[in-house]
Formats: sequence, C-alpha cells, structure tokens
Amino acid sequence: MFWALTPEKLNDPCEGLVTSDILINQIDAVVRLFAENDKNVDVSVKELKNALRNVLEKKDTSGVYSLSKTSTDELLWAHYANSHHGFCIEYELETLVYFGRNEFFNFDVKYSDHPPLLTIEDMLKINEKIGFIQKLIGIKSKRWAYEKELRVVTSEAGAQSYDYRAVKAIHFGIRMPNDKKQEIMRKLKGRNIKYYQTELQENSYKFFSKSIEDDYPTNERYLYSIAPIAEHAVDPSTLNEQWSEYAPYLQKVAEIIRREPYCNEVLMVDVSYEKSKPGKPVFFGQFKRSTFRYENIYFTPKEVDEKYTKISDLEAELINV
Repeated sequence: MFWALTPEKLNDPCEGLVTSDILINQIDAVVRLFAENDKNVDVSVKELKNALRNVLEKKDTSGVYSLSKTSTDELLWAHYANSHHGFCIEYELETLVYFGRNEFFNFDVKYSDHPPLLTIEDMLKINEKIGFIQKLIGIKSKRWAYEKELRVVTSEAGAQSYDYRAVKAIHFGIRMPNDKKQEIMRKLKGRNIKYYQTELQENSYKFFSKSIEDDYPTNERYLYSIAPIAEHAVDPSTLNEQWSEYAPYLQKVAEIIRREPYCNEVLMVDVSYEKSKPGKPVFFGQFKRSTFRYENIYFTPKEVDEKYTKISDLEAELINV
C-alpha cells in the first residue's frame, strides 16, 4: 500500500491554489452577450458554475502521492527521510500506477512564479484529464523546483493498492542504523529488490548511491502461487488457420499467466487479432484478479519462450507458498 494525502495535509499551504476570477468574469461576459437573445443562458451559466465548483471541491478530496526524480538531493533527505535516518523507495512508475490505471493520474509538477489561472479554455478541455488535473494540483512555486517532483494523483485520498513488483530498490540514508537496514531486508526478502547505501562524495556536498548486497538472499518467491486454468481456456481448435503453427504456445502462455502473483484463475488464452500482424502474432491472456476485476496480458512469441524456459515447476500441483 501507499498513502495518498489530501492537498490540505501536504506540507505546502499553497497546494492546489488556483485563480478562477478570470473564468468567472469570462462566464459573466458571455451571459451579458447572449442573455437578451436566449432565455436559457442563465440556466446554462448556473450549470457551468456548479460544474466548476464541483471540480474544485473534488480536487480537495483527491489524493496526492509525491515522488521525486532524484534520490541524491541533500534537502530531500533532510526534509523527508528523518535527516538521513530513513530510506528512499525507488519505483518503476508504470508498474506503480497499473493497478489504479483508471483512477490514478501521474505527471511532472510544474514550477511557476504565480498560481495558475483558470479560463474558459480550461473548462472546454476538462475531458483532457491529465492537463486539467495538473493545472489544478500540479503547479507549485519555483522555490520547490529542487524537488523535481512527480505526482500520482488518486481519485480518493487514503490507502492505495499497487503491484509489489513496482518497488525496484531501497536507498538507505547515511545515518540509518544497521539494525533497521537488516529489518527492511528481512521483511522484503524474496521480492527481487536491490539495495543501495547513500554516501557522501569526498570533499563534496554531493551524495551518491552505492550498491550493497542483500543480506537475506533466498530462492523463495513472494506471493507465489500456481492458479487453476479454467476449462476450455486453452483451445487450439479455435485458432485461425494463419496461426495454427503457434498452437503449442497457448498452453505455454497459460502456464506463464497462472504464475502471475495476482492471478486467481486463467480464463482465456488466444492470439490477439487486434495487436497481431501478418507473421507476427501477439498472444492474449485473461485472468481473474478478484471477484469483479479481470486483467489482460500480452506476449510476443519471443517473450513466451523467454518466460517459459524460466519456469522450474511445470509439474507442480496447485500450491501457495
């Protein structure tokens, strides 16, 4: 889980500060221009103002998870890692936001000398969600530019689920006690995470990350299980004739997918007619992640071959480790 805070709980009191006076004046100007000829203008304007109010209120209840593009800035370590007694988590962004891809928005924070101004043009582009959300909650004073911030904005604040494989590395602070490092490595064993020690360059104020060994290496895999394959999920007879030579790949794809950490059942395996090209098939698989959530996954033949050769328990029964 990661925790996304509402804007009012972030450390900058100017979070989400926008100026809407110009927008209101523009709306009123439109009213004056068309009011004499259209009796419905007043109703439309009220709806527009209500929509604006709702958007601004929604901004205040959304969640913000603040990340940085650097792990070696001295002020970030001082401000957010307990003066180097803490640690920094390195994520793979695409994997981090995948679980909430319909409700998570990520973008670089922009830095400016002045708060953003909302205009009618912004309201016309309200369906371009990333740009609009960024203007509402992704612009800060230039004094914060050293943070090189990237934000994940969630539709609701609070705890958010993500794929554990998004965590690629842990960077320990210079002053972090060794027993705390050991505790983290022990708790995260089996997740294929890399570890780095933050150190100070000689005769310099600059920091760098030095790779260190995992003190708890193991062959055990976190959240490892082999999910069942639904009846008729793998059916080579349904393949189009042009893909018949690739029939053996269907079972291979099913074996790969059933070992996905969040797979509860493999539902379907086929060739994707949308993504495939003549002579270049792309295999499609669907699995159940939870009662009301299903995931699609795609592989090229090369990817199937690479992943399949790494499976060491093809004869294993359904297990949970």
